[in-house]
This record gives sequence, structure tokens and C-alpha cells, in this order.
Amino acid sequence: MIKVDIETEFSECTAHAPASTANLGPGYDVFGLGLDVLEDIVTVKINKSPKAIKNNLKIITKGHGKKNIPNDPDYNTSGIVAKKIISEYNLYNYRCLIEIEKNIPIGYGMGSSAASAVATAISFNALFGLKMDENKLLDYSAEGELASAGVKHYDNIAGSLFGNFVVVKTYPRLEFIKIKAPNDLIAVVCVPQIKVPKKKTEVSRGVIPKKVLLEKTVHNIANACSIVAGFYTQDMNMICNGINDCIIEPFRKKMIPGYDKLKKRSIEEGAMAFTISGAGPSSIAFLNSRKKGLHLAEVMREEYKKLDIKCETYLTKPSDGSKIVSKK
Repeated sequence: MIKVDIETEFSECTAHAPASTANLGPGYDVFGLGLDVLEDIVTVKINKSPKAIKNNLKIITKGHGKKNIPNDPDYNTSGIVAKKIISEYNLYNYRCLIEIEKNIPIGYGMGSSAASAVATAISFNALFGLKMDENKLLDYSAEGELASAGVKHYDNIAGSLFGNFVVVKTYPRLEFIKIKAPNDLIAVVCVPQIKVPKKKTEVSRGVIPKKVLLEKTVHNIANACSIVAGFYTQDMNMICNGINDCIIEPFRKKMIPGYDKLKKRSIEEGAMAFTISGAGPSSIAFLNSRKKGLHLAEVMREEYKKLDIKCETYLTKPSDGSKIVSKK
């Protein structure tokens, strides 16, 4: 338990956290990119109790896919984050209500669970004046991924928390590198309206091979280095030349109807790079022109129409990360 003297002057706090994409091809569990398109909104409301209460947390969810989100704190992304913070900072003298407005599609590779977790962590930090550093915020937020992935992982969390492009290391200790994205980076996210399994992220992690050929590892490392160098030099061509994955994509694309045709057509129609967004089934294309992006979004919709599948497309730029919008 962290010993800290807490007495807050506020009774509620609202935070926004944006969608994100992870991996960018070869950067599995390492690369995250915040997306300035959709965001989850979390409001934490508290009132002080004269005595400690062990079951002091309640969750209310509204918005996108709320019927599929458990309100039990033990199984809810925000609930898991909140319970960890409450335990470690001994906040049992406060009754806590978490209201979650879901705007990011759940289980489709746009960091929905990460956004709720991040918004919860920064709300608690601001509300109680916990003075967490960025590493602690990142680590507490990642607790929420246990609900959807079964393990803590930081790629979407980092993208949603910090915005822009983030590289995350977990060994020998948790570290991250934040890099501003090029001003001309445009992404088109295509979200097919197909049924996804419960705990989809955990399922999609399960199809990844346990052993990988050395030559494929070398291939992915080289491409990942190209992506990082491209972000540092603000070179879109270098970034996009690196978005090529020969380890994860061949297995996960089997869970996405028409993926190969969608990728081929998107490249033909102007995409500079194309890959699976996070664990899928969303796909993401990268380019440097909004006009080309609008055209590409139409192309993606056409391809899925051929398969009799509805889809949503989002034209987006990198986000600036999560933010507190009100305290009162």
C-alpha cells in the first residue's frame, strides 16, 4: 500500500481518452499510435464515508455496445484499474461511481478497452491528487487490459494516454519513448461489422505462433527500425516502408473476411501502407493526403459491399492523447 495523505476538494472528474492503433505491422506489443477520431469519456464521482467500505465501487456504462460490457468491477476494464488504485492508495473511505461513455467500437482493434482504462486512471490521479508520474499512469492503465486480453500489454494504452507515436519497453523495466508523428500522416481505419468473439483480443493473441523463424524475426526487426527512424525524421515514406509484418499478420488475417483483397485494392488505390489495426478485425491504411484518404475510405466500403458486409470507415490523424476536461 502506498502511504499518501489524501483529502480531495473535488467530488467528480471527467476525462477523455482517444482511440488508438497498435503494432503498425512489425511492432507487436511495442508500438502504439493515438488516433484523433473517437474517444471514450469517463466520469468518476466520489463522496466520503465515515468508515472504510470494501465494496465501494459502482460502474455505469452507456453508449456503444454497453450490453456487452460487464458492470462488475472485477471484469470491467475501468473497474480493474480503479480497484488497483483504490487498494494501493487506500481509498476505501470513498464511495466511487464510474460512469463510462463508450464511443469506440468494442473488440475491433481501435483500443476501446485501453481508452476506458486510461481515462479512469487519469481521472483518479487528478481527482485525488495522487501525483502519479507517467510510468505509473501507464502501468495502472495497463491493468485494464486484463479484462479483454488476459494479460497486461501497453501498446494501445501508450497510444491513448500519450497520443502520437509511442515505443514501449517492458524488460528489464517499463520505459517508453514518445515521438511526434509527421504533420502529413493520415490514416484510414476500416471497421467491418462482423461478429467478434468475447475477449476477442485474448482470442487473437492465441492464434499467434509460439516459435518464429530467425529470418522472419530479422525481417520484422528491420521494418520496425524503419518505422522508428521514419517517425524521428518525420519521413512518411520511411514509416510506410516499414509497415510490413511477416509474423503476426499471416495468422490474424484469417480472422478478417476479404483481408488480402482489401489490402491489395487499397495499395493499388493509393495507400502507402496497409496492415491490421491492433488485434483486428479493423484494418488501417496510411497515406499523406486527406483527399486520397477520402477516396480510399470509399474503396474500402466498396470492397466490403462485395462481401455483403457493412463497415464503418474513419479518416484520422494522430491524436495528442488523453486529457482531463473537468473537475468539480
